[in-house]
Amino acid sequence: MALKVIGAVCIIISTTAIGFGQSFRLHLRYRELQELKKILCLLSGEIRFGGGTLEEAFEQVAGRSGPPFQGFFLFLAEEMRKKEGERLMDIWNRAAGERLKDAHLTRTDQEIVARLGNEMGLLDRETQLRTIALAAEQVEDARKELQGELPKKMRLYNCLGILAGVFITILLV
Repeated sequence: MALKVIGAVCIIISTTAIGFGQSFRLHLRYRELQELKKILCLLSGEIRFGGGTLEEAFEQVAGRSGPPFQGFFLFLAEEMRKKEGERLMDIWNRAAGERLKDAHLTRTDQEIVARLGNEMGLLDRETQLRTIALAAEQVEDARKELQGELPKKMRLYNCLGILAGVFITILLV
């Protein structure tokens, strides 16, 4: 009997932890969207007023951002510094694949970042700024949508974790 109780408690604790983990990952996505919006504004300012190269703009943005975007922009700057003739779009996509793989962004969020990379470096300054503004607007829309759903989804994940543990325990006992 004691083993059944211990097993039931372990099941409930583990499913509750899974639910809370999902809730936490959702909250991390929200924070990363906020960070990405800030970074896009910084990048826009660096391009508009910095007067330097994209490499320098990426270094400046990396210095003012946190993980996972700091590593992303540092990687971009380092790869551009090598000047191996690789297109910025290819460097950007490689950086996104390597440096943002552990980010909590959804596929849609990652597509926004990828589209931005496909346009950077190919166009004149004003078109780049408009492209960054469009990406910032899309990120802000995603953030606002998530902000409205965040409390409900976090509560849902937490409750589902607990209830799944209780359900599994009832089935097994």
